[in-house]
Amino acid sequence: MRKTFLFLIVAMLTLASCSTERRGLNQMRRLTYEVEAKGQYYDVEDWKDAYDDFRRIDDRMDVRKLTNEQAAEYGELKGRLVSKFAKCSVQSVVNSVTNYINQGAGIIKGIVDGLLK
Repeated sequence: MRKTFLFLIVAMLTLASCSTERRGLNQMRRLTYEVEAKGQYYDVEDWKDAYDDFRRIDDRMDVRKLTNEQAAEYGELKGRLVSKFAKCSVQSVVNSVTNYINQGAGIIKGIVDGLLK
């Protein structure tokens, strides 16, 4: 009985971990599509909110838990969003994105590693 219970707990934690990553990927998809579709109408506060959402999603993601295809898609979505943020005229977001772009080598390495696995 105890072994079965322990197995169920481990299985639930494993599944929860995977669903967290899938949920993060879905959130990044929605945010990317939202910014691409409506970004031209965003005001300063909308851009800040979108960037905060982006950081929140990205900070929780563990790309190592994604499949190769999911990791590649996640990297593409991040790239598309970063380019939109870089083009916006909100200086605080642009400054944050500039710092984020400076981490580009790590992002590219992560994308390549995800594709090669």
